[in-house]
Amino acid sequence: MKVAIISDLHANHEALKAISDDIAQADVVVCLGDLLGYYCQVNETMDWVRQHVTHCVLGNHDHFVLHGCPEHEPPAVRFGVEFAAKTLAADHVSWLRRLPLTCEGRLDGRSFLLVHGSPWDPLGDYLYENNPRLTELVHLNFDLIAFGQTHRFVHRCDEKRVHLNPGAVGQSRDRDTLACACAVMLDTRTMEIQRLIRKFDAQVVLRLAHAQGAGPWIEKYLVA
Repeated sequence: MKVAIISDLHANHEALKAISDDIAQADVVVCLGDLLGYYCQVNETMDWVRQHVTHCVLGNHDHFVLHGCPEHEPPAVRFGVEFAAKTLAADHVSWLRRLPLTCEGRLDGRSFLLVHGSPWDPLGDYLYENNPRLTELVHLNFDLIAFGQTHRFVHRCDEKRVHLNPGAVGQSRDRDTLACACAVMLDTRTMEIQRLIRKFDAQVVLRLAHAQGAGPWIEKYLVA
C-alpha cells in the first residue's frame, strides 16, 4: 500500500494542484494539519482535502481559525488566520471542528500515529532535526509516526519503524517555491520513502494575498 503524507497546506491551492497528480498515485492520503493560514485559497484547499484525504489532524493555524489568533503572533500568521476565519464556508468550519489533535490506527498491517507538532504537544511542539525529543519517538509503539509543523523534511528510520516530517506542501522552508510531500510504501520490509516535490506558481498565491491587504512580509517563504 502506498500512503501519501501531506502537511502544512496553508491555503495554497496552487501548490496542491501542482503536486496532486503525484498524490493521486497513492492508495491513501493522510494530512498532518495546518490546512489554513498564511494564504488565501481557503475554500478551494478545504474542498480538495475533504475530497482526497482519509485521515487528518488539526494544526495550530487551524486551531487559531476556530478559536482566535494570539496577539503575539507575527503579521503573516494573523493575516492568514483572520482571512480564513471570515472566508471559510460554514460546512468547512463544522468539519474542521471535528478534527482530532492526534490520529492513530493501522494501514496494511502497519500501526501509525499522525500529529501536527509532536505526540506530547500536538499543537505547540516543533520537532526540528536537532530536537533531542526525536530520539524519544522510538519509545512509542508505532511503525510509522508522522509529524509536521516545521515545514522541513525530517526522516529517521530503521528496519522496524519510520519517523517522518514530509515537509510542507504550501510553504516549504527547505525547498523554496516547491510543494513538498512524501509517499510511504507500507508493504515493503523497510517501508520505503519517496519524496514528492513539484514547482508551483508562487506569484498567483502572492497576488491573491496582496489583493487582500497582505504586506511584503507575506513573500518571506515564497520568493526564492
